[in-house]
Amino acid sequence: MAQIQAVRAAGSTGRKRTMKKMLERSLLYVIIAFFSVIFMIPFLWMVSAALQSDMYTLGGQWFKQFLWSNFAQAFGQKDFKFLLALRNSAYYTVFATLFFTVSSVLVAYGFSFFRFPFRDKLFFFLLATMMIPSTVMFIPNYVMFANWQWTGTYLPLLIPALGGGPGTIFLLRQFMLTLSISLFESAKIDGANSLTILWRIVLPNIKAPLILVVIQQVSAHWSDFFGPLMYVGNDAATRTLSVALSTFNRVFYVQWSYIMCIALFMAMPPVILYFVSQRFLMQDFVLSATEK
Repeated sequence: MAQIQAVRAAGSTGRKRTMKKMLERSLLYVIIAFFSVIFMIPFLWMVSAALQSDMYTLGGQWFKQFLWSNFAQAFGQKDFKFLLALRNSAYYTVFATLFFTVSSVLVAYGFSFFRFPFRDKLFFFLLATMMIPSTVMFIPNYVMFANWQWTGTYLPLLIPALGGGPGTIFLLRQFMLTLSISLFESAKIDGANSLTILWRIVLPNIKAPLILVVIQQVSAHWSDFFGPLMYVGNDAATRTLSVALSTFNRVFYVQWSYIMCIALFMAMPPVILYFVSQRFLMQDFVLSATEK
């Protein structure tokens, strides 16, 4: 009898634990769903404003119309010049992301595996620059670029990207330091140089942080408004999509439906890039966790 009672007690305890886990998981799902809905509200408003006339949007009404022609009309505005703005945004995003990522990888690789005088002190000063707000440096940078006659071009936006970013360099360096030194020693014995080691060994093992850096940089440059406006200007031949949106701001009113159409279009590339790379991110993180 004592054994039967012990088995029943263990079964009851197991059922209680199962119910507790189910309740905790259900509560977690409810919380996630709640905050997901909250974060989706601005996006849904943007979709609603893009598909209806401004009369309903300014009146606080949602999805009263489904005017898909708003997209064609917004893209076809003569003052907007969609194709030119798209080309400029793509040019700025691709090259700025490429310059920033490559330079950050090289600097992080140098601080990780090369020995040179004052390496640790230089790395400390590099991280110290993270404490300087970018807005504090804007006026000195603008004056410097204006004296060099770079304003009106993309040079003030692309050339600084060749220096990378201290936060990104720190992130990549921390991932590189987790790699086994024996891999590099074996590669050197086989005659591999530093660039070969970087390409064949380091980069394949830090895919996850690299993908994160690329996504972050694409999102930042693709939607950047302040930099292109101040350095490149609002000229129709050189302005980006974010700057070209100002053409829908009239003297006495704003064409919200057209602005929301372009904003929806601009939101698509970073989202698509994230969903395409999500599978590689998860695979890399899972492999890293299982290896450790």
